[in-house]
Amino acid sequence: MADEDPIKPVENRIKELGEKSSQTLLFLSFALVVVATLKDKSDSCQQIALKWAMYFWSFALFPVVLGILPLKEHKEGDLCWYTRIRWIKIWLLRVAIGLILIGGLAFTMAIRQIFTK
Repeated sequence: MADEDPIKPVENRIKELGEKSSQTLLFLSFALVVVATLKDKSDSCQQIALKWAMYFWSFALFPVVLGILPLKEHKEGDLCWYTRIRWIKIWLLRVAIGLILIGGLAFTMAIRQIFTK
């Protein structure tokens, strides 16, 4: 146990967070395509809700893409740097998830309006 490198767990966590950012980017790609597809096929109330969903999901792209950036290479092997990167990626994902949830609420309102007619 004493021989174990303290950087490895942090390095693995950074890799996991990068993978989560990639998966989130894939979700946002599909979500934005769905909104763009539905946008012209709905009435004005749904258009507004879809516009807000697209607005928040588009803004969620920025922290997600920043979370994918390969920052470890700037100071390779530095535990302090890796810890900072880990926390940055965690906060970027939290911001993105918050924006995705708000966009998801708007999307849900648009879908609810479509199916309650």
